[in-house]
Amino acid sequence: MFSLRQPPKPCTCTSHIRKQLLLALQPKPSPFLIRALYPYSTKPPPVRPHEPKHFSPAASHHQTKPLLPQQRADTLNPPPTTLPPPLTLPTREPSQSRPVFYFRTGRAYLTFYKTGIKAIWSNYKLLRQLGPRIPRDRSLEQSLRDGVIRRADYHFVRRTRSDIARIPLFGLMLCIFGEFTPLVVIFLSGAVPRTCHIPRQVERAREKAEARRRISFREGTVVDGQRMGKVDYSRELPKPILRHVGRTLGLYSNLWDRIGVTPTILLPRKIRNATERIEADDLAIQREGGMKGLSEDEAKLAAEARGLDVVGRSINNIRFELERWMEARKRKDTSVIGLLCTRPSAWPRS
Repeated sequence: MFSLRQPPKPCTCTSHIRKQLLLALQPKPSPFLIRALYPYSTKPPPVRPHEPKHFSPAASHHQTKPLLPQQRADTLNPPPTTLPPPLTLPTREPSQSRPVFYFRTGRAYLTFYKTGIKAIWSNYKLLRQLGPRIPRDRSLEQSLRDGVIRRADYHFVRRTRSDIARIPLFGLMLCIFGEFTPLVVIFLSGAVPRTCHIPRQVERAREKAEARRRISFREGTVVDGQRMGKVDYSRELPKPILRHVGRTLGLYSNLWDRIGVTPTILLPRKIRNATERIEADDLAIQREGGMKGLSEDEAKLAAEARGLDVVGRSINNIRFELERWMEARKRKDTSVIGLLCTRPSAWPRS
C-alpha cells in the first residue's frame, strides 16, 4: 500500500536570504531630502523608529496664489533641494593609509552626487505636478512681475528646468570618471547641475567672475557714476556697455576676451533677458518682504545675479549692499544697466 504522506516542504533558507537582500537593496529616503521636500509634499514624510514625527506648519495666506502647496509659508526662498546638499568629507587619521583615505573621500563625493541627483528627480516630479498650473500665455518673468506666481515658485521652476537639461551630460561624465569627477567638474561648471556643485567649484567660479569684473572696471570702458534711465532696447547699446555688462553678469565666455572679440550679435538679447529677470526679481523681493527675508545662500545668489562680490565678505556686508541696490532701484532715473555700469560706492541714494 502507498502512504499518503504530504511531500516535504522546501527549505525556506534561500527565500529568506533573498528577502533580506531585497530589503537591503531598497533605496532608503535621504534625511536631507525628507527635511527639504516635506513642506512641499501633501503626504507626511516617512517616519523612522528613531526619528520624531514632523510637525506640519500652518498654511499662510497670500494675495498671490502659490503654485507650491500651502504648507510652506516662505514665499521668498525656493526649497533647499534646488541647492547643493551638505558635503561631508572624511578626515585622515595618522594611522590611516593614503589609498583608504582617498577611497573614502571618493565615496563621499559619490554620495554627494547621488543625493544631488535624487534632489533633481524629486524636484522634477513636483514640477510635473505644477505644470498645468504654470501660466502658458506669458513668460515666467512676466508672471512674477504681475504677481501671478511667487518668487520661490519662480526660482524653483527655473532651477529645476536648468538642472534637468544638464543631467544627460553630467551623468555621462559621472559614468566615465567615477570618483575622479570632482577633478573634472571644476573646469566644466556649466555642464554640472546646481545641486551637484561642490563647494570648491562654487568658490572657484565666483573668484573668476569677480576677477573678470574688476578687470572690466579697471579698463575704464564704463565711466563711474554713469546712470541710465529706462533703456530702449530697440536701439543699439554702445559696445563698451555691451562688453562690460556681459562680463559682469557672465553672459559670454572669457574665451572671447582672449581672442579680443566681443560677441555683439548675441549680447543684446542676452542682456535684455538678464535685465528683465533682475527687474522682476527686484519687484518680487520688494513685494514679499524685502532682502532681509532671504536666507544666507539665497542672499549670495541674489548678489551674484546683480554683479556684486561675495567672496571673502560677511553675510551682513552682502545684505547691506543688496539693500543699497534696492534703495537705488527706487529712483526713476536709475536702471539695472546703470547700476551694473557703476561701482557700488557711486550708487545714488533715494
